[in-house]
Amino acid sequence: MKKDTLLTFIKRYNLGNLIPKAKWRYSVNDKLLHTRAVADNRSFIVDVIMHNFQDFGPDDLVLCFGDTEKVKGMLSPFGDDISMAVNKNGDRVLGITISDPDCESYCTCADPASIDPVCKTLQDIPEYNVIIPLSEEFLSKFLKAQTALKEVGAFSVAMNKRGVFEVVIGYTTSNSNRIRITPVTDPEKNKMDGVLTFVTKNIIEVFKANSDIPNGTLSIHKDGIMKLAFKNDNYTCTYLQFATKKT
Repeated sequence: MKKDTLLTFIKRYNLGNLIPKAKWRYSVNDKLLHTRAVADNRSFIVDVIMHNFQDFGPDDLVLCFGDTEKVKGMLSPFGDDISMAVNKNGDRVLGITISDPDCESYCTCADPASIDPVCKTLQDIPEYNVIIPLSEEFLSKFLKAQTALKEVGAFSVAMNKRGVFEVVIGYTTSNSNRIRITPVTDPEKNKMDGVLTFVTKNIIEVFKANSDIPNGTLSIHKDGIMKLAFKNDNYTCTYLQFATKKT
């Protein structure tokens, strides 16, 4: 197994340790490794699937990790090629042994009860009102705007006075620093009512973690749901962020 395979999977859900706890589900027949986790009082949901994965052996497994940063740290002494053995008690995975010719570490798994439960499906979401293709231009502008206004912890989305959808960092009704971005949107999914406000930090980490997957999308529902989706041959990654404010 390549160490980078696991580190890339971890990067896509851990998001700079926004998601420290996770339950990995390994399916042999489906050839996938899957995790679904929550943060911020369940207002942020992560769903990451790695396809074409068969490196955990011939049996389906559920591996629970209470400290993903510790797992990353225990992978750090190894070179590119690693071996992994699973220690089980019945159906429960107690830990994993990671090794190469010169090094070995044993990483314990957490009690499944210590991992917050997550809804079983992310498919029962209403039809989205606005869809934004995540072009390099939009991502660059958004990240630069956030850096310029790093003291601002949220951004808002709304229709401007010209009836065009826009993203505003520093949105407020009073006089303040702000940056407005008018992204390219889907021709038919580009209108919504009211103003929605979302926390910035989670969205920034999602953009960073999936910068190597082109053609992602950002979708917004008027009731306060934002979905970020990224897909290639090896990954299907979905993130849901619920609005902190709706006006």
